[in-house]
Amino acid sequence: MIKRLIALFLAVFQILSFFTPALAQSSVDLPIYIVQPGDSINLIAVRFGIFAEDLIAANDLVDPNVLNVGTALRIPGLEGFSGTLTTDVAGLGATLTGLSRQYQFSRELIVDLNRITSPAEIYVGSTLVLPLLEETTALQPAAPIHAGDSFLETAVKQNQNPWVILETNAALGSAALLPLERLVSAAASVTGSILGSELVQSVDINPLPLRQGKTEVITVKTTGPASLSGELNGKPLNFFKVADNEYAAIQGVHSLAQPGLTGIKIQVEAPAADPFTIEQSILVESEYYPQDPPLYVDSETLDEAFTQPEDEIVREATTPATPERYWTEIFKRPVDEPWCIKSGYGNRRSYNGSPFTYFHSGVDYGVCANLNIYAPAPGRVVFSGELTVRGIATIIDHGWGIYSGMYHQSKTLVKVGDFVETGQLIGEIGATGRVTGPHLHWEVFANGIQVEPLDWLDHLYPEDFLLAP
Repeated sequence: MIKRLIALFLAVFQILSFFTPALAQSSVDLPIYIVQPGDSINLIAVRFGIFAEDLIAANDLVDPNVLNVGTALRIPGLEGFSGTLTTDVAGLGATLTGLSRQYQFSRELIVDLNRITSPAEIYVGSTLVLPLLEETTALQPAAPIHAGDSFLETAVKQNQNPWVILETNAALGSAALLPLERLVSAAASVTGSILGSELVQSVDINPLPLRQGKTEVITVKTTGPASLSGELNGKPLNFFKVADNEYAAIQGVHSLAQPGLTGIKIQVEAPAADPFTIEQSILVESEYYPQDPPLYVDSETLDEAFTQPEDEIVREATTPATPERYWTEIFKRPVDEPWCIKSGYGNRRSYNGSPFTYFHSGVDYGVCANLNIYAPAPGRVVFSGELTVRGIATIIDHGWGIYSGMYHQSKTLVKVGDFVETGQLIGEIGATGRVTGPHLHWEVFANGIQVEPLDWLDHLYPEDFLLAP
């Protein structure tokens, strides 16, 4: 009898021991994540390094395929934080220390939340899980310690208690704050740059992350007139003034750009101010373009003896960055309605049995209304003539390094030097050059790189991507 009671006691103890961890975890407050556009259960689970099944169970989800933006999800498996989490894309200048100060969140928790193994993993365009801050508790960038100034001199200039500066920036002592290091402040009267510069207020790269074939706008706000230069993915940037103390560069990302990390560098100079330079890794993501059916064309149009000289002609025509900007509105479609697209930008292509190493550098409009071709935006004609691959071609300079190429025409109605307006008739659709049938091939160049033309029908560059005033 006693043996049976002992056996029963042990069995009950084992059962309770099995359920205790689960009961303990359910009683702990779990952090909350707010569902963002494009999220799914699997993506959220991967982001937090947990199993999708555990995420579903923690939230009692009946149908995990139905996930509404704004839904609050409890995230299991995270210890040390019980607040609300969100995601943000790291901008230029983001560092582990800077993020810790800005979000009032320990470096260790940021590392744990994002499974970071090295500070180098924080790069421009990386999506980070961070605490959601109330506006009343968010910290603002503060002016850095100027080269040659002491910590106390900086506190006096900011009219702040030096001990408050140390506490706000989680610094053990004044020696821990270096000249030009990024600082934050809770005082609304204290302003500065999260980039740690008195010359540069902000640098914005939009959209992030970089994607193959897309048009990027790099915006720099300064505290006064300045000269700017830079480089993105090995391509020099051309900056133009868009407002007082605000400059923008419009740059294309090549459709065949290698996905992964590349580099960005921004340099700003002005009289009587310390020059500013920042260089950081930036993410390029694949756009996953489809493959067109294999194409068979005249072999002469694939011969490098013809294609290379022609490519050089187009390169020379589309390289200059005219300082005057001619367009002020969204580009217009270069054909009449009803329009039809026969092949999209970026599609991978095979010619005459080759591998799919070619890409479609523009949009092909078929003959679905009439043969008319119109200027998509104002500009000056910089090329008009017949080429082996592109056929009868017209290239229009819209200013600021933006060009349109109109190819395979049966005839052109403009000549070099002509200034054309939006909607002006400039040619007719044909079948000249490397074609399998009549169509208009329309390209848009952004600082020498062909980009998705349809984006220019949806957005006004650079205004749609500038920093809010």
